Amino acid sequence: MNCESSLKKGLYLLTETMEPPSPWKRPNEVMQLHKLKKRKKALQERMKQPSQPTTDASGSQKPVDLDFSRILEGEKRKNPFSKAKLEQNKKPKLEVEDQLDESNDKTLYALLNLPAKVVEKPAKDVDTEKLSTFSNLLQKFTAEHSVEPIPEKKYKHLPIDWALKTKVRLMSPKPFAWTSKLKASEEASGITGFVRCLDTTASPTLDTSPRARFHQACLYWQHPHLPWLDLYPRSSGKVAATSFMATNEDVKQALHTEWTESFRSLFQLLRALHCPYFYVCANTFTCLFRAAGLCGVSEPCALIAPTTRGFRQILRQEDVEYTMPLRPDSKKKLNTSDDDRPKNSSIDSCYDTMDDKCTQDGMDRKDDEDEEDPDQFLSQMGFETEVIKKINITQARITHSAESSVDSAAESLVFVRGADAQALFNFLLNCKSIVSPTGPFAGVPPTLLSPTAFHGGTLQSLKVRENTIHSDSNKYYSIELRGPILPTTLHTLFNVLKTSSSAQFSATFAHHQPTLAFSWAASNIAEDESSKENEPNHFAKAFNKENLSDCGISEEMLQHFCSSDPNVIKPLDCVKYNTDDDTYMW
Repeated sequence: MNCESSLKKGLYLLTETMEPPSPWKRPNEVMQLHKLKKRKKALQERMKQPSQPTTDASGSQKPVDLDFSRILEGEKRKNPFSKAKLEQNKKPKLEVEDQLDESNDKTLYALLNLPAKVVEKPAKDVDTEKLSTFSNLLQKFTAEHSVEPIPEKKYKHLPIDWALKTKVRLMSPKPFAWTSKLKASEEASGITGFVRCLDTTASPTLDTSPRARFHQACLYWQHPHLPWLDLYPRSSGKVAATSFMATNEDVKQALHTEWTESFRSLFQLLRALHCPYFYVCANTFTCLFRAAGLCGVSEPCALIAPTTRGFRQILRQEDVEYTMPLRPDSKKKLNTSDDDRPKNSSIDSCYDTMDDKCTQDGMDRKDDEDEEDPDQFLSQMGFETEVIKKINITQARITHSAESSVDSAAESLVFVRGADAQALFNFLLNCKSIVSPTGPFAGVPPTLLSPTAFHGGTLQSLKVRENTIHSDSNKYYSIELRGPILPTTLHTLFNVLKTSSSAQFSATFAHHQPTLAFSWAASNIAEDESSKENEPNHFAKAFNKENLSDCGISEEMLQHFCSSDPNVIKPLDCVKYNTDDDTYMW
C-alpha cells in the first residue's frame, strides 16, 4: 500500500509540473524556419535546371556540365598541382614571352589583348648613352653629386688641450708594453722620476722600462685628499646626505687652514716659474692658473668657467679686471670701475645699460665733472618722479636679463691676467662662499690639482684597468685610465706610447664638460697675443722657454707649451697615432 501511494503521489506531481506545449513561437525560431524554406526552394530550382549557359573567351555560350556520374562511380579528379600540369602551363607563357621581346609597343598591346597599331619605322642606330633610362639618370646624378673623399690631415705634434679629462681609453691591435702589475723597482723608479722631475730615459740609475715610465705618467698631486670622498669631478647637482664635517667646526677650520697654505704655496710656485699651471676645482666653477710664458702670454693669467652674473659682480666690486673672450664681439668688455677705465681699451661703455644704440656716444663721452645726472635730465624734461623710478626699474631688469643670458655657459668664461691674477688669488683665498655649507662636500674646500709638488699636496695615481675587446672578428687590447688627467699627463703618456709600442694605437677621451671652454678661450687669447708684435714685452717672449726650465716639464714638451701659435691649442675627442710615419690624426 505504501508503494502504491508513493507511486500515485509521484504521478500526480509529474502531471502538475508538466505544462502543455505553447502554440506560440519565438521570433528566432520563425526566422530559422524561414531560412530553411528559402534554402530548400533554391536547391530545388537548381536541381530542376539541367544546364546553365556561361560565356567563354570568344564570347560564345557553353553549358555547364552537371554530370555527377564520374564522382559516384569513383573516378579520381585531376590534381591541379601535378608537375605535368605545371609544365603545360609554362609552355604558352614562354611562347608569349618570346613574342613580347620585339618592341615595347607590341608588348603593351599584347598584354592588353589589343591588336597592334604601330607603324613600323626603319631601324636606326640608337645611342643608348643618351636615353633617359633609370640607370643612365642614376649614373649622371652620382657623377654630378659625387663627393671627393677629404684627405686626412696628419700632424707631427700633439695639440695642447687645456680641458681636464675624466677618462682616457687606449686601444691597439697588439698588446701594450706594460701592465697594471708593477715590480718594486719599476714603481720606485716611476715615483722618483715624477717627484724629482727627472727624465728616466736618460737616467743611468733609474729603471727605464716602459712600465716604470708608464707609472710615472699616471701620477699627479692633489689637495685635499679624503679617501671616503671622490673630490674629482665635483657635481653640484649630486644629491646626498650632508657630510658630518659640516657640523664640526674644528674639522672645517683645520681643513680650511691647510687648504689656504697649499693654495698659497702653489701660487708662489707659479709666480716663481717653478710650476707651469694648476687647477682649482670648486663645486660651481673651475679655475686654471697658468705661469707667465705659456702659450705666448708673457704674464701670469687665470681662466674661470663657468661663471654667473653674481660672481662677475663680486669681481667688479673687488676691482678685478677681466675679459670674456668667448662672448660675441659686441658684448666683449673689460670690467672696471667708471673712474679707472683706460681710455684706449676696447670696452663696451654701455655695459651698464646694455643699450647698443648708445655705443658710439659712450665711446666719445668724456669724464667731465659737470656732466648731468640722467635722473635730473629726465626731471627737466617734465617726467615725474614715479615715471623716472619705473624707467630705472625697467632698465635694471633689462640689464639683469642681458647679463644673465650666458650664465653657466661656455660664453661666461672669464680671463684675468697680470696684477689682476694676483687680485683674483687674494679673492679666492679669502672667499668663504666657495666652500659649500650643505651637501656631500659640506665643509670641504676646492680641490687643487698640479703636475708639480707643493706644500700639503698628496701624491695620487690614476686608476688603470686592462681589458680585451672583440670587434668584427678582430681582437683589440685596451687600457682605461680614470681620474683627473692633466694636459702634461696626456703628452707624457703619448711619448711613452710612441717609444714602446710597435703598432698604431688610438685614444678616446671623456671631458670634464665645464673645462672645455679653456681650450676655446686659450686659442683666441693666443691669436690675440700673436697679433701684438709691436708691444714692449714682445722680445721677452723669446726667453719664455729658458725662464720655465725648472718648472718640471721636459725640454721638448716645454718648447711645445710655450709656442704662441694658436693652431697648437685644440680640444681633443679622439687621437690616432701611426707608427709608419710618426704622425697624429684627430
